[in-house]
Amino acid sequence: MAVTEHSGPRLTTGHFARLARLSSKALRLYDALGLLRPIDVDPETGYRFYAAQQLEQARLIGVLRRLEMPLAQIQELLQAPRGDQLKVLERYWQSLQQSMSEKEGLVAYLTAHLSQQEVRMFEIFDREVPSVQVLGFRGRVNIEALPDFIVTTFQRLQQHLAAQDIPFAAAPYVLFYGHVGADADGPVEVCIPCCGRVTPGKGMAVRQEPAYREVYVSLTQEQQRRVQTILRAHDEVARSLQWQSTLPVRPAREVYLQPAAEQDPALEVAYPFWVAPLRPQGQRNLSASPSRPATMPR
Repeated sequence: MAVTEHSGPRLTTGHFARLARLSSKALRLYDALGLLRPIDVDPETGYRFYAAQQLEQARLIGVLRRLEMPLAQIQELLQAPRGDQLKVLERYWQSLQQSMSEKEGLVAYLTAHLSQQEVRMFEIFDREVPSVQVLGFRGRVNIEALPDFIVTTFQRLQQHLAAQDIPFAAAPYVLFYGHVGADADGPVEVCIPCCGRVTPGKGMAVRQEPAYREVYVSLTQEQQRRVQTILRAHDEVARSLQWQSTLPVRPAREVYLQPAAEQDPALEVAYPFWVAPLRPQGQRNLSASPSRPATMPR
């Protein structure tokens, strides 16, 4: 934000940087982004000059950066009316606390895993899944963008089916064809099982999923909100297959349910596998298998 009126001497970049407790490099960046522009630039030398009145804003930017606030949000805060600036700060602080809570949970998960002191959290079952037609959309996203991708893609597929009056055949799910993390982008596929003749939209695909057996666990809504709990679910399901000297034969999947109450299943983490001959339909409890450390990447 430019200062149009100022009094007192002009301050060189170096002098202003020392007073504001910022680096000259940072001031050049803030100038380029429009966060803190100099009051004057010498046309011949390119030297920048600042006013003493700009020190308060410069120090504010410095403190916000120490909070690791992104520059785009700092710009939003500076451009907001005075009464709304606190709201911007509170919104950022809430997101920071949520991120820290997730990291604390991940540290606890890793501590238990690396110390081999994990206690089994879930009851593991297997079941037969019949062949079904699905409408799917595949994309590459990292872990930060995954929740929004899932929600928006589900909505898009649901609207597409509704426009053709096509009903769901089962609960929607997400397939993980590869690892999804901060530096890995899958790919993943959002799928809705459906009945009837479906004309796919742009980027969508319709196919017939074959019948298979899978091991799975169920998570409540509260458990679903904790990243470390979902990771634990994937680990425990993967281990249950290793106990049987079996490997997944299709991508891991997360099935999204519609719970009526807080303690009802809201999410299922499932790993398909082939067994021949197929056992009778129904659930078989696999939780009595002995524990052995193992992980399966998402």
